[in-house]
Amino acid sequence: MHTRCVTRQLATAFFSGMVMIAATHAAGAASTSTSIDKIDTTFMQDASTEGVQAIDMGKLALAQSSDAKVKALAQQLVDDHTKADDQLKTLAANKQVTLFTTPSGDAKKEEKNLQTKSGDAFDQAWLKDMVKDHQKTIKTFTQENKSGKDADVRQFAQTTLPSLNDHLKTAKDLAAVYDARDKSMDQTTKSMSNDPMNNNPAITPVAPATPAPAPAPAPAAKGSQHG
Repeated sequence: MHTRCVTRQLATAFFSGMVMIAATHAAGAASTSTSIDKIDTTFMQDASTEGVQAIDMGKLALAQSSDAKVKALAQQLVDDHTKADDQLKTLAANKQVTLFTTPSGDAKKEEKNLQTKSGDAFDQAWLKDMVKDHQKTIKTFTQENKSGKDADVRQFAQTTLPSLNDHLKTAKDLAAVYDARDKSMDQTTKSMSNDPMNNNPAITPVAPATPAPAPAPAPAAKGSQHG
């Protein structure tokens, strides 16, 4: 009788323990799927979209740019953003967050506009867009670094910011070269237009007058003949 009672108690304790383990596991799973805050989810989705855009823009410059320094920055964008994108995908999978993997509508318009340009016009416009785009991306990452709720997501933002700031600085420096070149050309053109020597009406050279032909000498008179 005593043995049967002990067995029943052990069975009850085992069953209760299993129930508690199952409940704890379920609670943990629920916590994993709902622990990510909306601000972190939004950041990861925005970061993914902006990263894909940066990679596409880098590839476009590699194909169309005529400036070696612009191409070097473009390659850096492709390499760094591809690495960050891979890290973000792993992080999102762990946090059960679905990422956006295509550029925004505005980004597509920006890229389409650049595709119509070539030479210096392309390089200058591309650099201008890279400054603007990276300023926006840095703002997104800085906000997450300050206000993000998830430690892992916040850490991703923090470790990615240095490369983003490096891209922005390089883009600004290169854009300044083109701006200075344009300013110099404008000043040269303005200086030439204000030069009095350039404002005088053009003088058409007059060909020298052709001298009139000399009159032909009169024929000599013939002498008289005598018979």
